[in-house]
Parts: sequence; C-alpha cells; structure tokens
Amino acid sequence: MTGHAGRPTDTEAAVRHWLAVLGEQPAVTTVTDPTPPTGSELAERMDLLAVPGPDREEVAAGLPDPGRDPARWEALVRCHQQLYADPGPGAPSAAPDWPTAPAALGSDGRYFYVHLYVLALPQALDRQRRLGIPDDVVAATFADLGAKLTTYRLGHGTGGFDRQRWIVRHFRGALHRLGRLQFERGVLDADASGGDAAAAGGPAHGDPVLQVHIPEDGPLDRAGCDASFAAAGEFQARHFPGGRHRHATCSSWLLDRQLADHLPESSNILAFQRRFATFGARPVGDDDVLEFVFHAPPGTADLDRLPQRTTLHRSLVRHLRSGGHWRTAHGWTDLP
Repeated sequence: MTGHAGRPTDTEAAVRHWLAVLGEQPAVTTVTDPTPPTGSELAERMDLLAVPGPDREEVAAGLPDPGRDPARWEALVRCHQQLYADPGPGAPSAAPDWPTAPAALGSDGRYFYVHLYVLALPQALDRQRRLGIPDDVVAATFADLGAKLTTYRLGHGTGGFDRQRWIVRHFRGALHRLGRLQFERGVLDADASGGDAAAAGGPAHGDPVLQVHIPEDGPLDRAGCDASFAAAGEFQARHFPGGRHRHATCSSWLLDRQLADHLPESSNILAFQRRFATFGARPVGDDDVLEFVFHAPPGTADLDRLPQRTTLHRSLVRHLRSGGHWRTAHGWTDLP
C-alpha cells in the first residue's frame, strides 16, 4: 500500500528503513553465506535450539526464501556475516546493534532473529566441535534461545523473540552453560560496573573474568551452583587454554543485599549472594526484577495484578509498593 502520489505509507517506510539499516552493514566476503535448510534440517535445528511447540509452525512458515523475499533474505545474510565477522586483533567483539523489526512485519518480524540463528547454527556447531565442547554442554547452551522464546510469550501474550543481542555470545562461542549456571568469557569493565575490586583482592579493570549468568529455569539450589563453579575452571582450562581466569563476576538484582531483609536466612538466593563480594555502583534494577521474575516488559507492570504465589513474589512487590527500589549489584568471587 502506498500513500498519495505513490508515496510509501508510514508502515512501508518503517519496514524499508529497518531493512536499510541491516543492509548498510558491510559485506564480509570471508564469511560463508547461509543456505536455506530443508524441512528435516529445519526441524533438527529447531530441536537443538529448543524452539517450543507453540512457536515452531510460525518459525517454519516465516523463514524467508531468497527468490520470493530477496530483501529480507539479504538482511539475514548481512546479519549472518556480521555475527561471524572477525573484529581483528585486539578489537572488542561487541554484539551488533541489530534493531528490533517493525511491528508491521507481524510474525515475520517477531521471528526474524530466530530465523537468523536457525541459519547460523551450522557454523556455530562447527566452532563448538573445533573447540571440543561436549555435546551435552552444546545442547544446554543453545537451548537458551528456546527459553527466551518462552519468556517472550509469557510477557507479550504472543510468539516472538527480542533477545537477538544476548544470543550472539552463544553463537560466537563466548558463553557456555555448565549445569545450573552460564559462564561467559570476558574482561572486567570498570566503567560499566562503576568501579573494580582490585583493592580487595578481586579483579581490576581489564582483567579476564568469567561472567556468571543465571538461567530462569529453576531454583538456585546450592549443590547445583557448587557443581557449576567447580566445573567452570576445568572447562576453561581444557577448551580455552590461552588465558587463565582467576575470578568470576556477576551483575544482577539477585545480588541486592536488601533481599536479606525480606527472605529467610535459608533462602537459596541469599546463599548465592554470599558467594560474592560486592563492588561498584548499584543502579536501580526495578525493570529487571519485573521482567525476569514476573515477565512484565518495562513500563507494563501493574503491581496489583502481579502474582503473589511465593515469598519472593510478595517481598518484591511489597518493597516496590512501599516506594523502595531494587538495585542491580555487581559481585566477584575467586574461582575454585
């Protein structure tokens, strides 16, 4: 549909602008372009990515064809190239700034970056094989994409995916799930965390660290966390022997020491906190709490309608109702 005198509508303009932004990414000739998978190949890839049943039909139906949808296909190819482009010696491997697709594209837009990762999976798996990563770790790591599809549906009431920048680290081989926890190879950025922990014997700015992330699929049981931390050092030494990580860091509302005023001493969350010494800034983290605990996207939460099934639910909401804020805290710990 076009407007007066053949001018594009606002909807068409938004789609064209989005495609243009993705198309402006420089082509990388050293990266092999993806090819559309066959039906059985597509099913196998969705299995490994743990795409939930309610999303699978739309993901399959919306996968673009190079002949019938050349503009969207070219955008996927450019994103694929950028995903695997070598930033060069000493250059940071930052996540690409991929904008969310316009709502006008419907499910094709909401699943666009799922299509990207479906197409990118063979090259990611080849990297994992070359690193010697065990199959169970590979499966647990890539299943995070399916988990993000589940949380999107819980938060929005429809299928889709908006964690395109987060999953980059899985596909580049920087993050792996080892049991209950995920560990990402990185360096401490004191500017981002508001300081470092060097004075207390912890990591200084620029030191290599394993960044700890907490999947949203179960309790933070102590035995599971113990096993994950115990496995992390050996895993890194075996598969990434080029650098030694002495410290792990975590940045999360789960490290907010205010939680000790609301939860029982036996809480798994408090036990997880005690693994870390805090450092740096403590910015407001209310949106993170509401999104990760209650699946309420930023700006949409109604405190009176949030579930109150657990002690944690009731404590989080009660604190917000009283005018308080939850904080994102940074912590460090020595690796075993």
